[in-house]
Amino acid sequence: MSGAKPPVEPVLHPAEVIEAALERGDVHCDEVRQSLAWLGLHDYWANFYVISEIVGMEVSLLIDADDRCYVDWGTQSRVGLNPPAGSRIPFKVWTHTHPSGNPYWSFTDQNTLAIASSARLIERALVLGNCELKQAVWSAEPADDPISSEGPLSQWTNEDLTEYPEQESPWGVEVSS
Repeated sequence: MSGAKPPVEPVLHPAEVIEAALERGDVHCDEVRQSLAWLGLHDYWANFYVISEIVGMEVSLLIDADDRCYVDWGTQSRVGLNPPAGSRIPFKVWTHTHPSGNPYWSFTDQNTLAIASSARLIERALVLGNCELKQAVWSAEPADDPISSEGPLSQWTNEDLTEYPEQESPWGVEVSS
């Protein structure tokens, strides 16, 4: 786990700027991180996901109680929850990707949600996969259809997979993978 990260200002940069950064392998540049924050805030999940798939790395977006955005990159199969500098809990949503894969609650994801339950750190979680997303919502009471029938995961809904909504690209052109 790396050190605390400052919030990212959500700004949608031109598609050609994002594509050039991805071609350079510069996923940590402000333009990519700011665009991911913007895409996440505006529910452009297909575009958010394809950026992760292009580089073959998981990406995480945390939105805190004050709508500040925190973007982190991981590996092909894992992205940690790094401590966000200046954030305020509970986080409204934690979104992360499973590039070139299906959305599901992995063992690591389930551990993260279990820990988040004990301190009510996260209200809603999304995992994005190829063309679909999976959502879980935290509740103070046990969920009707929980991720697990026992323990802290019983407070998280285990919702069905949902296809990304049909929407035009925010750039007017598609970012290709």
